[in-house]
Amino acid sequence: MGLFFGRKEKKIIELFNQHLDAVDTTIQKLKELIKNLDKDTSIVLKLADDVRNSESYADNIRRNVESEMYSGAFLPNFRGDLLGTVEAMDRIANKAESVADEIELQRLEVPEEIRENLVRLCEKAYNTYLAVKGAAKEMFENFEKANDLIIQTEHFEHETDEIERDTIRKIYDLDISLAHKMQLKKLVHRIADISDTSEDVSDRIQIIIYKRRV
Repeated sequence: MGLFFGRKEKKIIELFNQHLDAVDTTIQKLKELIKNLDKDTSIVLKLADDVRNSESYADNIRRNVESEMYSGAFLPNFRGDLLGTVEAMDRIANKAESVADEIELQRLEVPEEIRENLVRLCEKAYNTYLAVKGAAKEMFENFEKANDLIIQTEHFEHETDEIERDTIRKIYDLDISLAHKMQLKKLVHRIADISDTSEDVSDRIQIIIYKRRV
């Protein structure tokens, strides 16, 4: 079961999907940054800048979606739900940018012992986003498939939590200063926030689906 839309609505859905892709790209850029933390500072700074540029592009698309929404497309109640979803999705890109900022501004040194964990954590956070991205696309056409993807989102978020806890345990086992441990722990939490925020968006999509079915 899906919904039927006119020309205005279809244009907004197209922009909505472009925004989803831009957020996707932002997280992919972050993954590249995390994978290359052992590289020269110039490379790390360039990759961090790539994340910011991608987030800025996602922001621009979000503003375009919002502008088009006020042209009168969609019924008022669904319009509000969709605007809220776009803004929530944009916060995921913001979370990715905050990780890049944390690494760059603090010139954060990441010990070799936890680099693999950070790569796994970022990959799992990305998987969580991919699931909620799929749910967001399907909520216009296929409620059942969207529900399945929401369940996947919750599953990946739980797995992200497990990697997060394991990484923090490893951090506290390191022979480094307490201040350095606190910096690394904050970084881990910021990466995991991508997954947490994705799950929050999936809850919002679930509510939209419930409303559409009534």
